[in-house]
Amino acid sequence: MDKFNIADKKIGEGQPCYIIAELSCNHNGDFNEARKLIEAAGDAGADAVKLQTYTADTITRDFKSSLNQTMWAGVDLYDLYDKAHTPWDWFSDLKKVADDNGVHFFSSPFDETAVDFLMEQDVPAFKVASFEVVDTKLMEYIAQTGKPVIISNGMTTFLEMKEAYDVLKNADAIDIAMLHCNSGYPADFAEVNLKTIPAIEQLFGCPAGLSDHTLFLDADNKTQPMAHVAPVESVKFGAKIIELHLISDRAEAKAMFDKNEGGYDWAFSREPGELKKLVSMIREYEGTGVVAYDTDEENDAALLTHGKICFEPTEREMASRQARPALWAVEDIKKGEGFKFAAGREGNFDSIRPGNGGLHIRFTDILLNKTASRDIPAGTPLDWDHVEI
Repeated sequence: MDKFNIADKKIGEGQPCYIIAELSCNHNGDFNEARKLIEAAGDAGADAVKLQTYTADTITRDFKSSLNQTMWAGVDLYDLYDKAHTPWDWFSDLKKVADDNGVHFFSSPFDETAVDFLMEQDVPAFKVASFEVVDTKLMEYIAQTGKPVIISNGMTTFLEMKEAYDVLKNADAIDIAMLHCNSGYPADFAEVNLKTIPAIEQLFGCPAGLSDHTLFLDADNKTQPMAHVAPVESVKFGAKIIELHLISDRAEAKAMFDKNEGGYDWAFSREPGELKKLVSMIREYEGTGVVAYDTDEENDAALLTHGKICFEPTEREMASRQARPALWAVEDIKKGEGFKFAAGREGNFDSIRPGNGGLHIRFTDILLNKTASRDIPAGTPLDWDHVEI
């Protein structure tokens, strides 16, 4: 199995599990809240904090889209991302906070301009979000930075996972880790399928781990939080990296979410005390080989997470697949006009969320040599009928 470093931390067999606290939108637009979360991550013993680097205009467009059958159903997607994004002018100051608290600082980019920006911040690694694992152009661009790349397999089929890995390798990425992920929000313990982690490691020959969205034993009703169980159990299955969401106060965030004012990740985010507990239990297991749960219910929940080797989307994940990016017209395109890929810059088509039936991003280079077969209004998911063949 490949081994590599993220800054001064070794990743791979025989090394402590590398634990990433994801801030995502849990700062709710408040710089001081973001700072407190980074400080809490350091205090809990996490190795890194991770943000997401996008704006509403780089991850989607104002085309009045929403994500039905998810916890964000009925929320306008552009409005959601506008409220949820981390302002880019915070990054240098937040990186200093992370440095002062002894944790690495990096991010998930969602377009090429974000990759360029993060290179300016001298991040030690890149994370590709589960939704963006289908964004082959973005992964090619990230690979060319020479930085370690962590990808998540949420919602993917095996062939999609392999394509993502091959795209990175063919674009000269050297250090790759793959995180098993269930992109249910929140994920059900019975659908986590932690037995997939060692299978990933064996099939791809890279460090494997867990990007975790579990929290509640009863995921449907969002009750009975057991924030530590899945991460701890994943280490038993050989997880070398764990990523999970961190929040200051879940109840306060839920109240904001209910008013569409923030708290959008409340249902799968750990509070600082929960993060500290799971880090402590993981380090104890790494030292002694023993995990001691407090209750029989926790032991039963732990067994639920083991599941089976699974390389297909689970039932809960299927609703999330609609949010993955695909190719859309982002400007009006006239019949006979050539296609120009924007990649977050100037162009008439781009990879944006939600896909909603648009062409897969793997076809981008083919479109660059083609012209439009008809007038295509901005905000149209591209289809082969739009392309002069």
